[in-house]
Amino acid sequence: MARKSHYTSISILLGIILMLCGLLRPAMGQATPSQQQPSSVPSQPTPVSLEHLYWHFLVYQNHLDTKAEDLRTHGKGGSGLRNQLQKKTGLSDAEFVHIRTSSVRLTAKVKDLDAKAAAIQKAGASSSSHDQLKALTVQREACINSEISYLKQNLPPDKIKAFEAFLTQLFSPNNAVPRPPSSIGQPVPAAAQK
Repeated sequence: MARKSHYTSISILLGIILMLCGLLRPAMGQATPSQQQPSSVPSQPTPVSLEHLYWHFLVYQNHLDTKAEDLRTHGKGGSGLRNQLQKKTGLSDAEFVHIRTSSVRLTAKVKDLDAKAAAIQKAGASSSSHDQLKALTVQREACINSEISYLKQNLPPDKIKAFEAFLTQLFSPNNAVPRPPSSIGQPVPAAAQK
């Protein structure tokens, strides 16, 4: 049961991340699906940068901490959920506190930037909207890199190396959880189809 809840949480989080990437794709100068040329050869998924693996992990840890706190306030045990990634990383409580601190800070910053991006897109295309979205993307990348620097300053180098290996494994395509198609008729992203 806990494993199913874990996969559900991952699936929800990955859905949110895919949505955010869709919002920010035009800002990054990438073609939207309607602008891409059809190809008879299926494209290979492009590897995600280590910086973005940190980002996904930190946002996910914040999600788990928030969910665990909600369970605790309703009289249910949330420590298993809260500590599951810490156990998998092998980091001590004193080391993982830096992960938790970083996850809270990065999640808040990214949420703020995403809200600004959504407001710009809602206002419609203008001569400056593309530049504004691009600037928000640059800010998001700076926030991610700032948190990575924070972690690298506060964790021993051998722990960082092991943590980065864990990130790569955690978010590898072999660990992806396929999602069923949504009921509103949107196709499942190719990365989720396995």
